[in-house]
This record gives sequence, structure tokens and C-alpha cells, in this order.
Amino acid sequence: MRLPRLRGLAPERPTRRDLATLGVYALSGAVYVAIGVAVTDFLLSFWVAAAYVLVSAWLVPAAIRRLR
Repeated sequence: MRLPRLRGLAPERPTRRDLATLGVYALSGAVYVAIGVAVTDFLLSFWVAAAYVLVSAWLVPAAIRRLR
């Protein structure tokens, strides 16, 4: 059975907002690893990691958008 060719379906390019979101997550991940190198217990706790992602990737950007 041959599958039909999918011409004209190119992957979508990310928007500026998508790239900004990716940058926020990448930056928060890099800071998390840097803190984890200094304080190993911080890196090993699941609940601390979940709270960190909530604060750094959601609450802080929301607060910055609200201030603008």
C-alpha cells in the first residue's frame, strides 16, 4: 500500500512568542542547574523543582507582563 505524498505541508515556523517562551524555559533550566551545582539538595528534590518551574517559568513572566 502506497501512502499519498504530502506536498505543500511544511512544518510551521515558530512565532516570536513561541521563541520567547522557549527562551524563558531554557533560562530557568540553566539557572536551576547552576543552583543545583551549588546546592545539591535543591537539585535532587522533586517538589522544589516543581515549585521552581512554577515560579520561574509562570509566575515571574506573568508578573512582568502585568507590570508592563
